Amino acid sequence: MGTMVTRYRIEDEIGRVLTVEGFFSYEVDDALQFRSEDEAYEEAAAFPGTTVERFERYSTFPDFFLSETVSIERSAA
Repeated sequence: MGTMVTRYRIEDEIGRVLTVEGFFSYEVDDALQFRSEDEAYEEAAAFPGTTVERFERYSTFPDFFLSETVSIERSAA
C-alpha cells in the first residue's frame, strides 16, 4: 500500500533539476529528492540562483528518501 509524500528538489533559473550526480538536468525523474525543506535549502546554498521546489509524489515506501543516502555518501568522501 502506498501513499502520497511531500518532497523537495532544487531547480536552477531555467527549470533544470539537481541530480544525484551533482549536475542539472531537464529529466525531473533524475532529481535529487529531499524529505526535509531545511536540508534542501542547505544544499541549495551551494548553487547560487537556485530555488527549492515542493512537490508530491506517490511512494510505496513513505519513509524512504534519497537525500539521506546521498548525505551519507558525501560525509564518507
